[in-house]
Amino acid sequence: MSGNRPLRATLATLGCRVNFSESDRLRGRLQAAGYVLVDFEEEADLYIVNTCTVTHVADRKSRQLLRRAARRDGALVVAVGCYADVAAPLLRQMEGVDLVLTREEEPFLESRLAAAWRERGWEGPAPSAAGKVFPLPAHPARALIQVQDGCDNRCAYCIVRLARGPGRSRPAQEVLEEVRQVERAGRPEVILTGINLGAYRDPQVGNLAGLARLLLEETGVPRIRFSSIEPQDFPLELLDLWPNPRLCRHFHLPLQSGCDRTLERMGRRYRFADFRALVEEIHRRIPDVGLTTDLIVGFPGETEEDFVESREAVASLPLSDLHIFPFSLRPGTEAERMEGHLPPALIRRRCEEMQLLARRMARAFREAFIGRELVVLWDGRAGNGWSGLSDNYLRVTTAASGEWLARLTRTRITALADTTLVGQIADIVV
Repeated sequence: MSGNRPLRATLATLGCRVNFSESDRLRGRLQAAGYVLVDFEEEADLYIVNTCTVTHVADRKSRQLLRRAARRDGALVVAVGCYADVAAPLLRQMEGVDLVLTREEEPFLESRLAAAWRERGWEGPAPSAAGKVFPLPAHPARALIQVQDGCDNRCAYCIVRLARGPGRSRPAQEVLEEVRQVERAGRPEVILTGINLGAYRDPQVGNLAGLARLLLEETGVPRIRFSSIEPQDFPLELLDLWPNPRLCRHFHLPLQSGCDRTLERMGRRYRFADFRALVEEIHRRIPDVGLTTDLIVGFPGETEEDFVESREAVASLPLSDLHIFPFSLRPGTEAERMEGHLPPALIRRRCEEMQLLARRMARAFREAFIGRELVVLWDGRAGNGWSGLSDNYLRVTTAASGEWLARLTRTRITALADTTLVGQIADIVV
């Protein structure tokens, strides 16, 4: 490390969209403090890992990234995020990890870094005094806007509420200011995200529907998308805002199981009939809407009858894709203490069956769009062409030449390759 050059910093992020939005905010703070941001694979002076603890696999990946960073000679290695919140003593014992900041400590990141550099005999960058620091979106086409944090639900399998704390919402005017900043930066899509997004509340606008209405009225950002919304918290007033074309026709509604007995043991606050009614209402109100869901397979006590009931219930829904997760035991959760934990081989077999269903449902939904037009936001290269997402969350590729990154186009769908649509650009929207 040379004393006559700016210090280089990099971040690696694991987990949900909320984590990625928080990494965007960290990037903005680091840049304002004078760090030069580089890719995680490059040589850097400061490595920050924004960890996740939603499963034991996420824990392991977090530790692996920290160990990889620790192998960089002379680098400062910092752990933040959910795993740092629930396992700070463990991470502080890891060789090569210099700082572990819990959520309460994260606001002091810059001063803690400055102190660490001084211990090494360096005068590190200082926080900017130029006012509010805005997030620096990592993605050139879209920006994640965190509007809510924490959760008041008590799902038996989940550790996130212990890591994140009780539910709380950002003021609507603060969200509006951030969306305007993103719009000025040229990102055509914003994704409103939160740990429990449907629980958003603000005295000025009310619920999530009111926040969306404010953003539609006060900004011109071309696309507004919503991340995961819990079924019991879905505000039906949100559907009144369609058919505004700036709102993406996609919702992710975590079901977790199609079996009521399993839902009850999970501590979920709805039953399958409630979920079906919500799905049917959304489909009635928004044509061609894409609906995706999460399913946990192998929850403690899940019998073969329970599994078959769940699989057949899910198959009866008009869903565009399924995200399948094997049950992951988390220490400190109610599920850890339950009887009837299933052998891994059985859970794998059931996951494979659900994956087959997911593939069939995904292909059936996508085949209906062949020969039609979708508006696609191109977000990256695909071979010699481009890859992007439609507003109803379908992956589309095109062989078109030219520069299409972060452009919105009407695209005629010509074919389906596996579960990816293939299209030809017909017209530029933005």
